[in-house]
Amino acid sequence: MKRLLLLLSILIFAGALTTSFRPEKKQVLSPAAEIKTQFLDDLRTFQSACERLHQNTLQLAETNLEQAQQDFIEARYAYKTIEFLAAYLDEEFIGNYINGAPLLSLEPNAPQLSIVEPEGFQILEETLFSDNPLEEKEAIVAYSEALSRSAQELSFLRQTYLTDRQVIEAARMALIRVFTLGVTGFDSPVLANSLPEASRVLISLQNAIQLYIPLVEAKDAKLARELESTVAEAVDYLAKNQDFNTFDRLGFLKDYINPLYADLLDAQLALQIETYYETTSPYRKHAINYFAKNIFDEDFLNPFYYTRMSSQSYTDATVQLGRTLFFDPILSNNNERSCASCHQPEKAFTDGLAKSLATNSEGTVKRNAPTLLNAAYADRYFYDLRSEVLEDQMDHVVYDHREFQTSYLAVFEKIERSEDYLAMFSEAFSEMKDDPVNKHTLTTALATYIVSLKSLSSPFDQYVRGEQELLDASVKRGFNLFMGKAACGTCHFAPTFNGLVPPIYHESESEVLGVPNTTDTASMVMDDDLGRALGVIKEYVDFYKHSFKTTTIRNVALTAPYMHNGVYETLEEVVDFYNQGGGEGMGLDVPYQTLPPDPLNLTDQEQADLVAFMGSLTDTAQVNQVPQKLPTFADNEDWNQRKVGGAY
Repeated sequence: MKRLLLLLSILIFAGALTTSFRPEKKQVLSPAAEIKTQFLDDLRTFQSACERLHQNTLQLAETNLEQAQQDFIEARYAYKTIEFLAAYLDEEFIGNYINGAPLLSLEPNAPQLSIVEPEGFQILEETLFSDNPLEEKEAIVAYSEALSRSAQELSFLRQTYLTDRQVIEAARMALIRVFTLGVTGFDSPVLANSLPEASRVLISLQNAIQLYIPLVEAKDAKLARELESTVAEAVDYLAKNQDFNTFDRLGFLKDYINPLYADLLDAQLALQIETYYETTSPYRKHAINYFAKNIFDEDFLNPFYYTRMSSQSYTDATVQLGRTLFFDPILSNNNERSCASCHQPEKAFTDGLAKSLATNSEGTVKRNAPTLLNAAYADRYFYDLRSEVLEDQMDHVVYDHREFQTSYLAVFEKIERSEDYLAMFSEAFSEMKDDPVNKHTLTTALATYIVSLKSLSSPFDQYVRGEQELLDASVKRGFNLFMGKAACGTCHFAPTFNGLVPPIYHESESEVLGVPNTTDTASMVMDDDLGRALGVIKEYVDFYKHSFKTTTIRNVALTAPYMHNGVYETLEEVVDFYNQGGGEGMGLDVPYQTLPPDPLNLTDQEQADLVAFMGSLTDTAQVNQVPQKLPTFADNEDWNQRKVGGAY
């Protein structure tokens, strides 16, 4: 027995020794964890590059200017390596302090007027690569110091817990950013170094995506191969095509950006990784429809994000009521003017006038009537951005003495005398049967109709989505110019081609262009309309004087004349205005012009191609329905004679 116990003891001891000397199995990190580790390494590289840049600018002189400029380029490359995650994790911080536009702005929601000076790469680029950078040494040092400080502050991202959902969402957002802000030159305004920088972003994406390929392959081998090859081909394409002016942005969009955008979603769903719909409140609205597979899909953006209404309240009955109200002059004081008086369907919901006719034909309103097609895709409305909610636009029209010249109470009093209208309001707003006619229901119905005016299926859209195979060569050249050399796409952002800023599409921009009051160059002066500075009292600052909302160029072939004052009658004139560098480029004194004053040097053919591209964005087939008749009034036969759309 003793021998048996001794033998067992020896075996147990030997086993323990074997176990203690057995090599430990290497811990395998999840893709998100491994990506986070690499991101933190790259973040340190970026922080070091920014500090090195700052130290060199402190000693800025003729002897080290070139080195400082090279340090800037290297710091930009280091930023682009981390951009896809950094910008996703804190878009606001990146926009305000790292890579925002080099423009003065106002601090949002501040208790008093607070001007925010621009910081980050873009303002530093403007000074460090100016004609006389040594004369701006003090500013350069200040900008580089602020950039280095902000880069260090990004260390807070080390505490962020990164999930697979966030990685894939960040990658898809990066594709939007690369196409709309990257290859367009938006965030490299002086150097036009956008394509090499975009290469750095795509390489980072490729490295991240590669970690998911084995997991995707286990679920869908074909999808895994397609995703892996497409991102590799995209990286290779960018590496081989680095000329800014000749880069085929349309081909890049169709062959790489959109396929990758779709494949990443398919991979996420195949791996059963949740989307943000499953991780946020069901009542929260998102600007981007995450299940869209193409950034030119008709439902890529969610119009309800920009309104008070929900998708559930968008019904045929509400749209029909809104359409009827839109074309009914009963809303105006004299029963002769309707919304359609200035926004006529056959003219893409404009009126063909430089400035719309005022009520009773007493002069004109203040500005040109913009199209209402796709008008819902904005976070602020009117040329001067004075209305922050789509439904609130009606207030300005109802009370303005040049427009409806009335009040809501007067409008309600009339509408409630129509049994037809009472029935329509009750059907559209069944939950308000006791009080169906009120400001909420009226403005909601009109806003619902505006939301229905979606125009996102033009010949160009159909080509990008693969729904048609042919597109005129001039249109293709025009799009590439629009998104490249002509720099139109740096203000008229894809896919809405208005001022709604990608990649999160939460903010509408305005621009100071220096629009003249006449086309007569002998007597030309800047139009005296102060725009945004007077439209919003809390924004009355010098740099918003003559600033106007960037409106869409979709359907622009139908909406002449152009600009807020209707000064230009043709698109050719508009293109020429931009080609000359706006008002300042034409010799006008335009303080705070946001449009670069340098000429674009577009040839006659290039200008014609731009016009051809804009013409390809025409799409009014589904939005021209006009009511055949209007609701009647049993007690007022004169009102029953009113004209659909108004008398004038």
